[in-house]
Amino acid sequence: MAAPGADGFDWATIGAVGNAAYTGPGPRSGRGSVNYQYKISKLEITTSQWLEFTNTFSTQTDAYNFTAFGPTYWGATFDPTYIGPGVRYRLRQGDPNAGMRPVGGISWRDAARYCNWLHNGKSSSLASLITGAYDTTTFGGNRTTGYTDASTRLPGAKYWIPSLDEWMKATYYDPDRFGNGVAGWWEYTNRSNQQGVSGLPGVGTTSAGLRLDFSAEWTVPLGAYSNVTSPWGLWDTSGGATEWTEEWSGSSENVDRLLGGAAAGDVVLIDGVSGEVARSFDPERLASIQGLRIASLVPSPATTVVLATVLWPRRKRRFKIR
Repeated sequence: MAAPGADGFDWATIGAVGNAAYTGPGPRSGRGSVNYQYKISKLEITTSQWLEFTNTFSTQTDAYNFTAFGPTYWGATFDPTYIGPGVRYRLRQGDPNAGMRPVGGISWRDAARYCNWLHNGKSSSLASLITGAYDTTTFGGNRTTGYTDASTRLPGAKYWIPSLDEWMKATYYDPDRFGNGVAGWWEYTNRSNQQGVSGLPGVGTTSAGLRLDFSAEWTVPLGAYSNVTSPWGLWDTSGGATEWTEEWSGSSENVDRLLGGAAAGDVVLIDGVSGEVARSFDPERLASIQGLRIASLVPSPATTVVLATVLWPRRKRRFKIR
């Protein structure tokens, strides 16, 4: 596993710009084509990463406690030594892999706030949660009338929740599917046309379908199935948490957002590209299995800022503002 970059993430760059869409059976037919390069995190958000985010705000005020940013499954717990304000969490003691556990129980809206926080340089200001990658002032509505949440990220977002097409491509599409330079789609995650094998690392290929006492399948650290990746090098596209996308479920009103990939403990491995989408939930719901893998710019956001600074005078001379 490669060392993370300056922003704390290990990225896969997804190329093959303008790839052919998936054209097999099922509701995803015609989807998965992306006409630009982008990056996607090789791992889902880890407990250590979500812990940093949570503690940034939960320690400021009781209004931002565990109910606001509260995963059900993760490798952290209340810190009994902390006396306030608010609450603080720490890695579970006695588990050397606690920081690498997957995080399940992230709502779509909190995933959007997390992207805003990253976009704003991990600022401790509450204002950093409001906009940047997503405009949270649009968040409203309900399951009866539909939600008013903006459907996609803002222009210029540095980090975001992957679109369904971005998620599909990074998971199933292989530029060398049928040989060197002969592209195509795999049916299942992890470069296979067969479902993964449920089991612990070294025995199976995924924690999806693995059922242990006290939900212990969620203690399997991310990246533990080290030789099982997507064509682009992503780990745990099956198992871990089921991952949010920006996609609405397709109903006439914006009610549910789609997720991809089967979660740890899922009895049925709903990983197939031709099958139904694994899950869909409304954007404010906190379900235990919901997790996040994020996307980002190519080049990195830091490099983009440098390039913009260097190139702006030249662009300013070339174009007239109207």
